[in-house]
Amino acid sequence: AWVVYFAGSQIAIQAAQLPAVIQVQIGKALAWLAAHGAAVDVQSVQSLVEKLLGSIGQVTSALGGVLGGFTTAFLIGVLGIYFAVEPDLYRRGFAWLLPAGEREHFQHTATVMGKTLRRLLFGRLIGMGVEGVATWIMLGIYGVPMAALLGLLTGLLAFLPNIGAPISGLLMVLVGFSGGTNMGIYCIVVYFVVQTVDGNIIVPMIAKKTADLAPALVMGAQLIMGALFGILGLALADPLVAMIKVMLEHRSKRNEAST
Repeated sequence: AWVVYFAGSQIAIQAAQLPAVIQVQIGKALAWLAAHGAAVDVQSVQSLVEKLLGSIGQVTSALGGVLGGFTTAFLIGVLGIYFAVEPDLYRRGFAWLLPAGEREHFQHTATVMGKTLRRLLFGRLIGMGVEGVATWIMLGIYGVPMAALLGLLTGLLAFLPNIGAPISGLLMVLVGFSGGTNMGIYCIVVYFVVQTVDGNIIVPMIAKKTADLAPALVMGAQLIMGALFGILGLALADPLVAMIKVMLEHRSKRNEAST
């Protein structure tokens, strides 16, 4: 218990320090660009940085609330257990709201949706764990500041395909350059190594057993869901697309069988 408390307090401290470190590094980058004759709209960049720091602040403040996070995770876990133990009970309850002729089709479609969603989320959790732990270990070996926090953020952001990896990589590189050029280059190497292993080994192995989703379709759904519902929409876009795909496939098979 003491180890968990100590680790949580250290991550909370690092989370509070992260926005300031990023702001300093972006300021140095702007100064370097200006010194080399690059035309930079400082006000626009500062506005973008403020928005970025605001988003990072939301994430890190959420990480700081360790107790609230564990409570929410516990409640979600309990809810998930209820659904997992007796899924037929909830499917039947919803099926009763449908016409009698549609209930059997709904039951079959809902069963396949459940299997697809479980596989998708299981694969996503594996990817999150691999990216987070690998990033933490590799950054910790070199002595990069906030290695634990960066590993945690990398793991959490890995839940957002196409978007999470560039954000976590940018944070990693900015923190790395705060410790010098060599450390910054090392962080770049770590980012590409982790993403290469995840993209060429982990993801293909998992994708064979989960929904085969077109990247452009997922990204389009993320843009729409993100604009409508923010970060929650980004997180739910991929599972939602998988569910819609299953529904359309079964609808198509049913239409073909009836003709």
